[in-house]
Parts: sequence; structure tokens; C-alpha cells
Amino acid sequence: MANILVVDDDKNILRLLEFSLKRAGHTVTICDDGVQGLAQVKAQAPDLIVADVMMPKMTGYDFCKQVRTNLSLSELPIIMFSARFQPIDKQTALDAGATDYLSKNTSPDVLVARINELLPAKPAGPTTQATIGLFSLRGGTGVTTLTVNLALALALTKKAPTTLVDLAPLGGHAALMLGLRPTSSVADALFASKDDVALETVKPHLIQHASGVQLLASALNYDHLLYLGDKRLEQLVTTLKLSFAYTILDIPPLLEPRSGAMLQLFDKIGLVLAPDMPSLQSVAVALQGLVRLGVADNKIVLIVNNILPQGGLPLEVIQKTLKRPVLASIPYEAEMVKAVNSGKPLLLSSPQSPAAAAMAKLANSLLG
Repeated sequence: MANILVVDDDKNILRLLEFSLKRAGHTVTICDDGVQGLAQVKAQAPDLIVADVMMPKMTGYDFCKQVRTNLSLSELPIIMFSARFQPIDKQTALDAGATDYLSKNTSPDVLVARINELLPAKPAGPTTQATIGLFSLRGGTGVTTLTVNLALALALTKKAPTTLVDLAPLGGHAALMLGLRPTSSVADALFASKDDVALETVKPHLIQHASGVQLLASALNYDHLLYLGDKRLEQLVTTLKLSFAYTILDIPPLLEPRSGAMLQLFDKIGLVLAPDMPSLQSVAVALQGLVRLGVADNKIVLIVNNILPQGGLPLEVIQKTLKRPVLASIPYEAEMVKAVNSGKPLLLSSPQSPAAAAMAKLANSLLG
């Protein structure tokens, strides 16, 4: 049984679809215009939407576009159900973000069958687990920005427990970028007990963000300076791996021999680079260091972050120089600084921007 939202200004269609869908075992919510539909989606996200095209106040196309601005609804099935059925109508609907487009000449049984096909399958087991770290020996490449947005993308699209850990030894910026004011830090979580690090001692130091991401913030003052070679960090990563579907870590620009055991626990390590020569040099050194610390080569991926609007090295030059493929290239986004300063990351403030879309795609790529 699923919760289906039907948006149509034709009362006869509403009654017909409500009857057919309830008979098929679904719960149904009906709205007679797009504005009401958006309010209902915001109040309680449905499992699937059926929407008319020509409606008062807002067309079905605009309704669909508005729904898609919410990253957490990016995979929500939307069927446009219209009396119009020219190829251009279907293409316009798909361009607006619809999953499918059916004519109102379609019988209710066929529509219900298509709805059942599009409804996401219930998970048969636990969510895929992944522990991912982003890292760069070169400062200013946007590691924290990418880490924060990556955690948001996973929490919102996968709807699974996600934790973000800021491992900056002192004064990290993840909390600032999320608009949070921490009162404790990673260091507090590590030394809350004399025993091994356990979830019970970590939980009080996790800060809940509205997106669902739970943050372990960077050390707040010099007295709580974090030492990356500490054995307890290895215990922390192990505990988080067992407790959360996704653990995302912002790794500071250091490669300490004692941190090798912790880094080996990661499923993926993303080396973040700007498209410039200093970054290429830093990545070459980092690759050597990570391999020396025992990190498997197939766990290491390259992520290009275009921090300037122009003048960067071409992607093919980067890949040829480093003799490795680039997993993702994040386009330059002028609004990124505004997002950082406002405490509202790009995936929340400008979810339809090319950079936000690229970061959401990166989240899925890192799980592959």
C-alpha cells in the first residue's frame, strides 16, 4: 500500500482515480490545483504523484518543477495525466521532471498498473553502508564544502542515517556551513569515557541538522586539539561504520603514519583538487602517501572542484598527467560563497544549480 497524491481540477477525474486507487489498496490524497498540491507535498511527501497539466493557478509543468526543487523528492515518481497527448506535451512534461506522461484516455486499470510499476520497491535488507572521506594536501580546494553537500545529498536522497565528521584538528568549518553552533566536538566524543569509543558515548556529541545529517564538529578550542594519529579515531570510525548507513569525513591536509589504520577503514577516499598545477603536484604526493599508509588503490578517486570561473586546466590534461580517471568535476558556482556565509549549503539554497546537481550525482557515484 502506498500514499498517492492526485492533483487535478476535474472533480470527475478526482473521484474516478480516488476510487480506482483505493480499490487497489492505496491511500489517496486529492487536491484540485497545484498550489494545494505543493502544500500537501510539503506537509507529507507522498510515495507517488499523479498530476494534470492544465490547472488553475499553476500548470502541471510548473507544479512538477517546484516539486523537483526539493532534493529529497528528486526520485519521487510523478505521472502527468492529461487530455493532451502530442509528442511535444510529453517532452515538455519530462523536461519539467515528470517520470511518465499518460493520456486521460488511458483506462484506470492501466494507470494503476503503471503506478505499481513506478512505486519504489520496499528494501529487502539494510541500506548500503559506506564510509567516505574527502581530502586534499592543497588548501582552498573546497573539501569541507563538498563534504557538507555530499552528506546532505545522501541524507536527503537515500533517507538513511548519515553522520558527518569534521576531523580538522582545530577550528573546522562544517558546523558553520550548516548554520549550527556546536557545544561539543569530536575530541569530546573521543574522550567522554576511559573505555573504548562506543555509540553511547558518541551520541551526546552529535548535532542534529534539519536535513537529518548528524554532525560531529571540529575541536572548539586549543585545549581540545585533535591528534589524527590517536588510536581512538580508529575506534570512532569503526563505531560509526556499524551505526550509520553513511559516514562522511572531512579529513585535514595531513598524512600521519599512525593514521593509516583509520584510513584503511574507509570505503572510498576522494582526493579533491582544483584544476591547477599546485593541485596536481599535491595529488601526486597524496597518492604516494595513501598507498604507503596501506590504502587500497581502488578506494582512491579524484574529484575536480572548479573553484574559479575560468582558466583551469582541461580535464583531459589532469587525467593524462595523473594517469587516473576523474570521478567527478564540480562546475564553478558563483553562489557558493553566499551559501557558505548564510549557513545554508548549495544543495539547500540552490538545488537546481549545475554544481548542486553535480554534487548529488557524485554522492551516487561514490556508492558505486
